[in-house]
Amino acid sequence: MNIGVYIPNWVGDAVMALPFLAHCRDAHENDHIVAIAREWVAPVVINSPFINDFFRIGFDEDKGIVGASKIGRQLRPKEFDCLYLLSRSWRSAYIGWFSAAKERIGYTGQGRSPLLTEVITSPSEKMHRSKRYLNLLKGYDTTAELTASIVVTDNEVASAKVLFQSLNMASPLAVFPGSLASSRQPPFTLWKGIIEFALNGGVAVILIGGKKDIPMATELTEHFANGALQSVCGKISLRESIALISQCCGVIASDSGLGHVSVNLGVPTVSLFGAGDPEITAPLGRCNEIIFQGVHCSPCRKNQCHNSDEPLLCLTAVDPGKVWEAYSVVSGSEKS
Repeated sequence: MNIGVYIPNWVGDAVMALPFLAHCRDAHENDHIVAIAREWVAPVVINSPFINDFFRIGFDEDKGIVGASKIGRQLRPKEFDCLYLLSRSWRSAYIGWFSAAKERIGYTGQGRSPLLTEVITSPSEKMHRSKRYLNLLKGYDTTAELTASIVVTDNEVASAKVLFQSLNMASPLAVFPGSLASSRQPPFTLWKGIIEFALNGGVAVILIGGKKDIPMATELTEHFANGALQSVCGKISLRESIALISQCCGVIASDSGLGHVSVNLGVPTVSLFGAGDPEITAPLGRCNEIIFQGVHCSPCRKNQCHNSDEPLLCLTAVDPGKVWEAYSVVSGSEKS
């Protein structure tokens, strides 16, 4: 059989979908599995041992009905017997329908039910997103704990080490200063306090993120102008970022896709949650500590803060010292 898996459209969601790929391979041991992913999440999935093939959707290639129809047509030669739609968008369901996959399995919503052959009703109870994805898979072993790590190649690790050497760094602490949603963006004062603890403890710090994180990274590097804090935000690709993260001694992360990456790679991580609900989207892994204040207005799960009286209270209430204490515990450095 030919099996397709449409990967979710955000980096953090793609990482949370990796257990699905592991269980999908377990359920379809002898079948041909193809992962379908948009350009910006593809780096999470490539090299996965659980897939046989990979189909990448380029930037804006699936834009509008014309673009989505084009992608669906390109998928027809795959002759999918079954297509799992982990993305909940209408577009992904339309692509699946246009691909002529015999079975198209996905959650209801956005008026896409007519495009599916098997419509799954969303669970009413609160559920971690990784389990929500697994709920689409028939008969998976709920007791099996299958590891599903992002695969970093030896060449990528070697290149990461060369980059660290050029920065005069070796296994620094990585800080992920940004998040796609402003309600999940830790403020400058919180990052400043955390980084002060690190630098005062003799720990070198590198800022890792995308182009949208450059303003915060610039503000922080200008404040710590002695060179102990460096930034590669917006300067390297996601695959290069993943390789760099794999060689870091630890991570302090915003509620972001990269936070999911570091935990998945087994790097000791402290994740700062504000508007997001950690019961639904906490990074999966053992080396992870969640900082969540649980103030009266959180988790609001909104992309913009709606607390006009106490803006970003969920993050401004966080004590940098408590964050550093949590990092010392999860990284084991408190014992040294």
